[in-house]
Amino acid sequence: MAQVHLLANRKGGVGKSLISLNMGAVCADTAGARPDGRPSVAVASADPQGTSLWRAARLADQPFDVLDISGDVANVALLKSLPYDHIWVDTPGWAEITPEEYAAGKDPLGDEKYGTLLSALLDQADDVVVPILTEPDSFEPTWQTIEWVLKPRNVPFVVVINNWPPAEGIAYVEGTRAFCEGHGWPVARTVIRRYRVHTNATKVVTQYHNNRVELQAREDFFRFALEHGMRTAAAKEVVS
Repeated sequence: MAQVHLLANRKGGVGKSLISLNMGAVCADTAGARPDGRPSVAVASADPQGTSLWRAARLADQPFDVLDISGDVANVALLKSLPYDHIWVDTPGWAEITPEEYAAGKDPLGDEKYGTLLSALLDQADDVVVPILTEPDSFEPTWQTIEWVLKPRNVPFVVVINNWPPAEGIAYVEGTRAFCEGHGWPVARTVIRRYRVHTNATKVVTQYHNNRVELQAREDFFRFALEHGMRTAAAKEVVS
């Protein structure tokens, strides 16, 4: 049975596509192929913009299978039955609702097509990774994603600080972490730093060169993959 990992945040541009592709690559590199030679990992795109599909199509070698599920709500319930060990799902952002609308009972995911798709995906998710930037305009959408969507559904989640430019100073990371921890959210120790090689869209981290910069860029995703695996195992122990 496949483990389904969602990347989710109401805000666009926080790195859901980047993380889903690179975590898929690290998982595929670690798990190896299935006995039939096919990949044991898939990256699924539920985003109508298709950013992860576009990036995957530019890869010279795809270490995972790529699935377009953006128009396939009916079959989302079958994700776990697909022949993969892990499926990383890139999801779209969605429109904001007001606190008054939420209090009045409006679905925070909205009632349009992609709200229905997101709801179905959350029902299948083993866990959710919530990227956040070290920029205040990503704080409120992240809060809404977690407090209005994930926590009411009791979906395990972890916040990861993404796309941090180290030249701006560690204070931005510390402030973002303090915001998250102040709300009692689990936050990854790993911080994914901003590197130009991440944005050139022709490689995933397992295909980076062995030079200093690309090794550093790759390190963040391998560290986060290890940390994510440890968190998942700990959560299973608590449940059992």
